[in-house]
Amino acid sequence: MTIALIFVALAYVGILFWLANWGDKTTPLAKKISHHPFVYSFALGIYCTSWTFYGAVGTAANSGWSYLPILLGPALLFILGHGFLRKMILVSKKQNITTIADFISARYGKRQLTAILVTFIALLATIPYIALQLKALSTSFVLLQSDSEISGSMMALMGTLIMAIFAIYFGTRKVDVTEYRSGLMLAVAFESAVKLLALGAVAGLSYYVFTHYQDGMWDYFVTQIAFGQWQKEDFFSFNFVAQSLMAAAAVICLPRQFHVTVVDNQDISHLKTARWAFPLYLLLTAGIIIPIATAAMHPQIGGNVAADSFVLALPLAQQSTLLSTFVFIGGLSAAIAMIVVATLTLSTMISNDVVLPLMLRRKFKRNLITTSYKRRILLTRRFTIAVILGLSYLYQQLFGNQAALASMGLVAFSLVTQLIPAVVGGLYWRKGHAYGVYAGLLAGFACWLLFLMLPLFEGAVTTNTAMQQSVITQGTFIALIANVVCYIAFSLGANERLVDRIQAAAFVKPKEQLKLAKHHSKQINATVYDLKVLLQTFLGIQRSKQLIVRYTMRHDFADDNDTPTTDFVDFCERALTGVLGASSARVLIGAVISGKQMAFEEVVNFFDETTQAIQFNQNLLFTSLENLSHGISVVDRNLKLVAWNRRYTELFEYPEGFLEVGQPIEEVIRHNVSKGECGPGEIDAQVQKRVQHLRNGSSHHFIRRRRNGQVIEMIGNPLPDGGFVTCFSDITTHIETQNALEEVNIDLENRIEARTLEIRSINEDLEAQIEKRIETEKQLNQAKLEAEKANDSKTRFLALASHDILQPLNAARLYLAAVDQTELSNSNLSTMEKLGDSLDSTVHLMSGLLEIAKLEQGAMTPTPRHFPINDILAPLSNEYVILSKEKGLDFKVRSNDAVVHADTTYLRRIIQNLVSNAVKYTESGKVLVACRKRKHSLRIEVWDTGPGISEVEQAKVFNDFYRVQSNDNKGLGLGLGVVKRMADLMSLTLELKSTPNKGSCFALEVPYGDSKLVQEKSTNKVKLDNKQTLNVLIVDDEQENLDAMGTLMSKWGCRYSAFNKVDDVLNYAQTQAKPDLILMDYQLSHEMDGVSLIAQLREQWQESIPAVLITAVRDDELKLSTKEQNIHYLSKPVKPAKLKALIKHTSR
Repeated sequence: MTIALIFVALAYVGILFWLANWGDKTTPLAKKISHHPFVYSFALGIYCTSWTFYGAVGTAANSGWSYLPILLGPALLFILGHGFLRKMILVSKKQNITTIADFISARYGKRQLTAILVTFIALLATIPYIALQLKALSTSFVLLQSDSEISGSMMALMGTLIMAIFAIYFGTRKVDVTEYRSGLMLAVAFESAVKLLALGAVAGLSYYVFTHYQDGMWDYFVTQIAFGQWQKEDFFSFNFVAQSLMAAAAVICLPRQFHVTVVDNQDISHLKTARWAFPLYLLLTAGIIIPIATAAMHPQIGGNVAADSFVLALPLAQQSTLLSTFVFIGGLSAAIAMIVVATLTLSTMISNDVVLPLMLRRKFKRNLITTSYKRRILLTRRFTIAVILGLSYLYQQLFGNQAALASMGLVAFSLVTQLIPAVVGGLYWRKGHAYGVYAGLLAGFACWLLFLMLPLFEGAVTTNTAMQQSVITQGTFIALIANVVCYIAFSLGANERLVDRIQAAAFVKPKEQLKLAKHHSKQINATVYDLKVLLQTFLGIQRSKQLIVRYTMRHDFADDNDTPTTDFVDFCERALTGVLGASSARVLIGAVISGKQMAFEEVVNFFDETTQAIQFNQNLLFTSLENLSHGISVVDRNLKLVAWNRRYTELFEYPEGFLEVGQPIEEVIRHNVSKGECGPGEIDAQVQKRVQHLRNGSSHHFIRRRRNGQVIEMIGNPLPDGGFVTCFSDITTHIETQNALEEVNIDLENRIEARTLEIRSINEDLEAQIEKRIETEKQLNQAKLEAEKANDSKTRFLALASHDILQPLNAARLYLAAVDQTELSNSNLSTMEKLGDSLDSTVHLMSGLLEIAKLEQGAMTPTPRHFPINDILAPLSNEYVILSKEKGLDFKVRSNDAVVHADTTYLRRIIQNLVSNAVKYTESGKVLVACRKRKHSLRIEVWDTGPGISEVEQAKVFNDFYRVQSNDNKGLGLGLGVVKRMADLMSLTLELKSTPNKGSCFALEVPYGDSKLVQEKSTNKVKLDNKQTLNVLIVDDEQENLDAMGTLMSKWGCRYSAFNKVDDVLNYAQTQAKPDLILMDYQLSHEMDGVSLIAQLREQWQESIPAVLITAVRDDELKLSTKEQNIHYLSKPVKPAKLKALIKHTSR
């Protein structure tokens, strides 16, 4: 019996070998079957391992429906979570994901530590799970033996070796894990079918035995309480629901299941079939277990047999050798499928995320790269498979006889569910970060040890199955809660890198990845050819060529010596990801494109396989040229013959050995001319004519008729790097046929028709081009309209913002003007002057912001004039000396009487910004503004003893709104970038000298002006003529502006009426006499503006009353409109002197 069992097992394994090998073939039948959607659906049945095959019956016999959640959870996931699975598969295919560790690593910034941590958890969970399969396999073999010739340990060892051979042979034949392993998947699908058929056969036997064991047994059993096991379960209890969720999570997080579901999904459309086929498979399995477990509950049938072994014990008890063997094969199928795919996946994770990075890092440090990486990768994976199976065998031998083995399997099963927060969060939450994954996995692992491992080892739960399930379920969810909390908290607190945002977009919203990838470009110090060689090194020549051809069909492809585009670099990284994993591929690509510690120009010398491939391609090219029916000759840029084929020699009947590489083409032409090949004429002239033609590099196409009647067609074209290639074709037969046709047919009508068709084709092409041009013009016009609309929106926003900002400044200026300066002391008068200067500075600052916004639109240009530099430096000195004293700084201005030629507003903005930065960023010491006379310009320097600026940041400090990272102070908001832009606009030289921890110096050179052209400053000390008292109507929607203007009018001796609502003004006009003057704000309400209100008031009083429009809207069209309606225009903040002069003018 033992020998027969071994023979049957080996025969079955041999069938699997044959089936997997046949499935890898490229024949139409093999391809059709291995790529069928049902193969994918049945391959998902790898979820049902030998523990399910044997243990589910035991669980059902002892606890009723407690076995169901493990099968119900995955079924519900595939039925209800189709969108989640589809998104995971699509993202994984786009990113060339190989394992679940690779998936999580790629999502969270391609960090190698993430992949290592996930690999550790997967390894820790899978080794006990594999040990369970070996235990079930050895137990079933021992149970089938009629004697004890081979022990369970020996059988487990034999099974380990067989499965190692199968996994190594069919799992590591291809280096690219993302390539579809059709043979392996076909074998796994076949094993799933065998498992289901074996369980179905036992279910039929159970029903037969149960109903026909003896008369009256069925009635006896119905009257007993045996069915109570099926009536106890609460399908909405915490354990049942929680275990279903755990199973749904595990079907994704188990490394083998992720590999089959995601990596080996050959076509996304197969998921539609699996959506109903795989749940149907699980539900059939669950239904088949019910009669088997019911029979096992019967005391006369399963009373003396362990429930876990009842699937195999029942056929043995009925002495059905054939069915017993078939059941053993079913269990063997479940074990082989799980162990092979699990070890394959784990070996890929360990080799890609642990071994290969160390190997590559060591090679890069030694500046080495070889052609043996493909072989080394495969050897590493094969060795890893052997080690994993060896550890599993040792685990089974050490703990196999302990009762805790089953519990350890369930606990290991619960461990992989700790990966679900990272998976789900990675697909749907863009804020998810690797630090959150680290914290979540560590917290979950700690809770797993505390709430699951400790109770098991301390013997808190030993025999009570219900208590075991309760502890495992509660402990798992406690660990998951801790995992989720830490994942969210640490993700929210982490700082994202650019690669984190790119990968988050690629997984959460793949369409947005392109936008972020544009910011990911960096200096690439490699060529297209370098990346081609890199692909050939790790993928092999044939596979790399296939990928490059596929890429060129979709993108524009550069020459080998050109710098690769970012798209091509990302394509190469994704291709290498399928071999090395995401983290290792990113390290390798980064090293190559940055040229880090690699003499990459020597790559070709290192890559022997690549050199052989190039040599093969050259030989293939030469062989093809030799067998062409056309003659070919190639000359280089020096007009020397470098290549030709046999047909060229035959056409012109050159003597043997006449043609040589490097021979001047002039000698060849002279030889042909001397033979009369080129027609009559002087030999030297004929030769020079053709040599000059080649030297000019112009294309030619002509037909030459030789003296023997042979007709040769010659087509010549220049080469890109100089030189010429000419093709010679013998068209004698063609010409003879053409002449015969011309003699037989007068083809004038045919020619006219051909010409008509040609013209028609040209017209159609022209019409298509015209339509295309019209469509392009429409698109351009639409884009222009959208741009103009956006620009208008921006302008309106600035106008509204300026109105709101300048309102309080206008009120402040009016109040300041209302102060009676004659009643002030000298000290208060000085303070008032400084207050006025500060107010002017603020107004200049706000006005500058608006002007800069217009400058960006090209709407303003500087207006230089001649003025003393003191006109700018004196107010700035008064303004900043107070701020400097408050900070304890020594502020000095060393000016002179120089006259400069520049735009006063822009120059003031520049100096004000530089002084403001100096005062704000200097904690102690001095700030100096100095003027130094040069030959042609005045050099204005701003010195400070602040923190200084490093050389690295000096190159960035003039970028728009850039601030030194080591300082937390905030500037005025203009930024040195604005200073630089204004200086460039006025063609002024701006320099920076700085020493860290000592201070900085900004210097500006301004050209000298002419003192004769300096305009005298107008005085504001003008009093209103009090010979008459004016009645003034004031309208403004801001109450503080009304109060300020009223105060100023009172000071000037005017009577006034002030209103902030349109309705109140209109009511006043109906009941009161007309005023002498109207002071009107522009922006009043949504229904009416100031211009419209003035027109309505004039109509009400039936007189053109003098009016002044005061507004913060600085629009040329508004100014033109007010002028046409005889309305004066003043911009906010109002200058009191200008207003007083305007009032005096209108009151005359």
